Amino acid sequence: MTIELSKRKILFGLLLGTLLSGCASLAPPIERSLQTTPAIQNETDLDRVIAEKLEPFPGESGAHYLNDGLDAFAARLAGVDRASRSIDAQYYLFHDDTTGKLLAQRLLLAADRGVAVRLLLDDIGVQGRDEDLLALHAHPNIGVRIFNPFANRRFRLFEYLYRFGVVTRRMHNKSMIIDGVVAIAGGRNVGDEYYDAHEASNFLDMDVMIFGPAVQAISDQYDEYWNSPLSYSIDELAKTPITSAQAKTKWTQLSQYTEAQQDSIYLERLRETPIFDHLQSGTLPLAVAPALVLSDRPEKVRLPLDDDSTHLGPALWPLFREVSDELLIFNPYFIPGDQGVAALAEAVRQGGRVIVLTNSLASNDVAVVHGHYAKYRKPLLRAGVEIYELKVDRPASSSSGAVGEIEASHMSLHVKTFVFDRKKTFIGSLNLDPRSVYQNTELGIVVEDARMAGQIAALALEQLPDIAYQVGLDEDGNLFWLGRDPNTQQITRYQREPEASLVQRILAAVSRVLPVEGQL
Repeated sequence: MTIELSKRKILFGLLLGTLLSGCASLAPPIERSLQTTPAIQNETDLDRVIAEKLEPFPGESGAHYLNDGLDAFAARLAGVDRASRSIDAQYYLFHDDTTGKLLAQRLLLAADRGVAVRLLLDDIGVQGRDEDLLALHAHPNIGVRIFNPFANRRFRLFEYLYRFGVVTRRMHNKSMIIDGVVAIAGGRNVGDEYYDAHEASNFLDMDVMIFGPAVQAISDQYDEYWNSPLSYSIDELAKTPITSAQAKTKWTQLSQYTEAQQDSIYLERLRETPIFDHLQSGTLPLAVAPALVLSDRPEKVRLPLDDDSTHLGPALWPLFREVSDELLIFNPYFIPGDQGVAALAEAVRQGGRVIVLTNSLASNDVAVVHGHYAKYRKPLLRAGVEIYELKVDRPASSSSGAVGEIEASHMSLHVKTFVFDRKKTFIGSLNLDPRSVYQNTELGIVVEDARMAGQIAALALEQLPDIAYQVGLDEDGNLFWLGRDPNTQQITRYQREPEASLVQRILAAVSRVLPVEGQL
């Protein structure tokens, strides 16, 4: 009955989509020459500072983790402002909000200086923004491409139905490369909630700034995506072209918006964040160590799910198996599956301590994900895995820590970071769920520096009792949650999901029984 109903839905979607789209399909991208990031010339102050810093450590890279949202955005703006040759940006989401507009304006200014700007975006987050992207693309020094685009730009819902399994597989990578010498990669998209700029709710997240040989590897993967047949120039996709006058009007509007923000509290806070000044003066704390860039190939989104030949997983999973003392997992959408539970249980049996920080039902922005994660809590706890779930509320006066800084009262976890034996750290875009592992493309960096790994681990473990609930099992096998008040130190025990609304509980409970785990 279920299979037959699914067939009927697919058939209906196919017929409806055909009627509305006229059998819309994507033509092959226009033939074009391969484009790559210009080679490093060692011609700027930034080049020389980095070269001098890394000269005593041949083959190693410099790394600085960005847990603070303001620092993360300031680093991107300052990098764009100091670029002299090239800017390559790759994002899953690029919102049309304050931070999105500020960054777009800085990209335009860089292009005005002669910097070659390439902006590669997934199509999932740019609906209704073709005109904005065309305006950027109209600049002679800016190119905008869209990865795995929808054929029907107006009726995407129907395309989900008749091209399901194609349009649902997305580019989840996040990176920015400045002049081929500095890269920023991690969990953050471009949007207010990633950079402590949202008034109501922000994400705890983490990026890493990379210098040295690892930058070339990030640049190489960017070039592969940019030149992929799955990446289309925005002017090949947009149904209505933009005139030169319209583009200039858009540029003027961005400039006016930026000017109006100059006296805002957020911009004042950004100006007080001296991260790139520290870099240029040589005072930015850097972990200098081997760094391994792990990335999925772009064709992953077209290959069968059980074909891992293009996946980063085979290079990452051995790090989990090699843990002997401690494994820390910070991940927002955590659906380990039976294989993941078995792997973590084995790590505990081998004498390791395994700690997981993920979202609570209240802090999770996708209730259906929580519903399927919840199935694995009891098996994990029985195996000895320690589970913490992020509190949704936190005072606005919170301070910076290992897993991020928040200014709004509502927070949600977005960090994708793993610490292995306090020796190696993975920072990237990878969620431990079926969608990230098997369907979407991802990017991450493994930094083999014990000091950096130790700092992230120590700060995170210090924070956990205040920012998260510890999940436990009582003698009857029932779940409970322990929460500590950071002011009074009083511990409260909860018998059901703390802070979650009735609607959230119902959605999670219903979704738990739906056969959709492979799509999450």
